[in-house]
Amino acid sequence: MTIPSYLTYIAFALTCLALLTLPFIPAFREWLYPSDLAALPVSANYTNDIDHFSRRLQADVAAKLGSGPLTGHEEFDFVADLPVSMDWRKAGKRLISRESINSLEPVRSLQPVYVQGSIRAGSESVFSALYATGDIHLGSHSEIGDWAHADGVVRLDRDSVGLRRISSKTAIELGTGTWFERLQAPLLRFGSHVSAVKPLQTTEQASASYADLPGAIAQSPSLYMIRGDCALPPGKLYEGSLVVTGFLTIGAATSVVGDIKAREGVSVGPKAAVKGALTCEKRIYLFADSRVWGPIISESDVLIGGNAVIGLPGTQTTVSASNIIVEDGVTIYGALWAHEIGMVKPI
Repeated sequence: MTIPSYLTYIAFALTCLALLTLPFIPAFREWLYPSDLAALPVSANYTNDIDHFSRRLQADVAAKLGSGPLTGHEEFDFVADLPVSMDWRKAGKRLISRESINSLEPVRSLQPVYVQGSIRAGSESVFSALYATGDIHLGSHSEIGDWAHADGVVRLDRDSVGLRRISSKTAIELGTGTWFERLQAPLLRFGSHVSAVKPLQTTEQASASYADLPGAIAQSPSLYMIRGDCALPPGKLYEGSLVVTGFLTIGAATSVVGDIKAREGVSVGPKAAVKGALTCEKRIYLFADSRVWGPIISESDVLIGGNAVIGLPGTQTTVSASNIIVEDGVTIYGALWAHEIGMVKPI
C-alpha cells in the first residue's frame, strides 16, 4: 500500500473522530463554563405533586421576608394597607399581603398572591395563583387559573372554576355548578351546604357467597372471577374480592368486603358499600348514600350520587377518572383527579 493510501485512511479516521466528538462539545463547554445554574421552570401540566407550586411560592416568600434561605426568586410587591382600594391589575410582580384580606367586592389579580392570614373576596374574583396561611373563601362565579392552596379551608361558592390544582391542609368545599380538575385535602365536600357526614345506616344483610353466583370461578379462597355481566342481589354481604369481565351491578344496601374490578362498568346501588378498592375500565356509577373505601379508578367516567362518601376519616384515598361528576352532599377523604372535566352538578 502506498503512502498516499495511508494518508487517505488517516484523514478518514480523523474526520470520523471529529464527527463523533461534535455532539459532546456543548456538554464539555457547559462543564468548563457553567451557564445554566438556575432551576428549570416546571409547567403546571407536568408535575404530579399537587402542592409543588405552593411550596415553591412559600419558599420564595420566606426568602423575601428574611425567614428562609435565598432562592434567587425574591422579587415581590406588597399589597397596600387597604387592599379593597388597590388596583390589582397594575401589579407587575408577585404579591405579598402581610395581613388577612376581607372584601365584599371582587378581587382580580394576574399575579400570584401570598396572604399571611385568610382571604375572603366577593363574587367574580379571579386569581392566577393564591396561597393563604389561613382560609380562602371566594364568592360565586370566581376563578382560579393555575393553583390555590390554604393551610385552612378553601371554599369556592357556586358556579366557580378551579383550574389545574387546589390543595388544603384542612378541607376543600366546592359549591354546586363549580368546575374542577385536581383537588387534594383531608376532607372534600361538595354542594350547596356543608354538613356533617351522615353515619352509615346499617341494614340487616344476609351473608352470601360469590360461589353461588352464575358462572363464578374460584381463583383463590378470597378471589372469584365471573365472565360476562354480574348482579349482586340487594341486602347481601359478600366477603372477598371479585373480578368481572362484563358489567357489575351491586344491589341496594349490599356490602362487599374486598376489592372490585370490572371491565364494562360498575353500578353501586343506593346505600351499598364497597369496603375496598373499585377499579373499572369504563364508567362507574355510585348511587345516593353509597360508600366506597377506595381508591376508585376509571379510564372513563365516575358519577357520584348525593350524600355518597368515599374514603375514611384519617385514611385518605383517591378518585381518578377522565371525567368526574359529583352531586350535592358528597364527601371525599383525599384526592380527586379529573383528567379532563370535573363538575359539581347543579341542583
